[in-house]
Amino acid sequence: MSKSAKVVVDYLMENTPFTAKGSFIDRIMEIEGAYETIPAEVIDAYEDLSEDELWEVIRKVAVEGKRKNAV
Repeated sequence: MSKSAKVVVDYLMENTPFTAKGSFIDRIMEIEGAYETIPAEVIDAYEDLSEDELWEVIRKVAVEGKRKNAV
């Protein structure tokens, strides 16, 4: 996993309430829209991701989020 992907994954894992449906998608949309609440480092890292890296991030966060909810 690239450094950019790790930055985005770490941000999503720390700032996504996986208990609400759609919260994960909402967070990605916030990053995509470069909202003021998103750290510049995360936005820059997101912009550096290739399409394959983006799918890797989505898969990683989805799997880890599901695991968090299962506990």
